[in-house]
This record gives sequence, structure tokens and C-alpha cells, in this order.
Amino acid sequence: MLDTDKLKELMKEKSIKSVKELSIQTGLPIATLYYMLSGHDMYVSSVVALSKFFNVPVDYLIKKYHGVMCYSEEGEIFLPTSSLVESVLYTMM
Repeated sequence: MLDTDKLKELMKEKSIKSVKELSIQTGLPIATLYYMLSGHDMYVSSVVALSKFFNVPVDYLIKKYHGVMCYSEEGEIFLPTSSLVESVLYTMM
């Protein structure tokens, strides 16, 4: 589900005052944006388009933070999956 508060915050940072203006700037249909903002499921491509436009990880927009714990001789490190997921999605688009 889309984190509408974060999307509105990002819109404010870019001085985007309406969903119509966001639609024009992102190229996403206005109906799709309203559908997403009302709490419905969304297409991955729509979320990726928003994350590219706002230059934020997909995870930031969808209220999910996942990662992978990696172990090595030097210790352990938590790697967020957003980088991996976005890389895969960008190559698919």
C-alpha cells in the first residue's frame, strides 16, 4: 500500500500542489494516482515511476522496509533490499 503521507511530503518538497500536476510531471494517468492515493493496490510500474521521479527507494513509498542479513569473516551487515529490487525492476522496464 502506498504511504500517502510520504507522497504528499515529497509533492510539497517539489512544490507540486495537485494530483493533476503530479500526473503531468510523472506521466502517470490522473485516475491511477487517485486510485493509489485512495489506498488501493497499484501496479509496480506506477510505484517505480514515482520512485524514479522523486529519487527515493520504492520501499520508502510503500511502507515496507525489508533487507537481507549478510555474514562474512568481517562480521554481519544488513542490506536493504530496495536497491536490489529497484535494480531488477529498472532492468525490466
